[in-house]
Amino acid sequence: MNKKRILLLSIFALILFSAGYLTSKITTETVTRVVKIGVESNKNNGQIDNEKVITDAQNQGVIDNFIMIYLQSKPVEKVDINKDHPDLFIEMNSPKQSTGLIDSKVWFTNNGAIIGIRSGESWEDIEYKIISQADADFIKEQME
Repeated sequence: MNKKRILLLSIFALILFSAGYLTSKITTETVTRVVKIGVESNKNNGQIDNEKVITDAQNQGVIDNFIMIYLQSKPVEKVDINKDHPDLFIEMNSPKQSTGLIDSKVWFTNNGAIIGIRSGESWEDIEYKIISQADADFIKEQME
């Protein structure tokens, strides 16, 4: 009788721990996209301070909106901005794949914003695009 009781307790414990393990696997969300919004440091020249980090596990909608903003932006040839001092720095990364997806700088204007997207290995190759006022306002909201 004693061996039967130990066997039943062992089976019950195994079922209990297995259920907990499976529940944690099902409910844990893996982060696949991260957006980092930063500003230039006032203390250290050239340093970017990430003011806000948003993951798709926190808010998938915000990540999707950032992707759509970049996809819907329109190329622009001439820009009238201070290229050395952007208002924001925005990065989008895929931590699951250890990949940087977008590395950009943002300059807000009176009717939207200009986004400078790094298109090469360094900031020497920048592709400038323009976004609408609504998209610029969305980016500003994310900093609040």
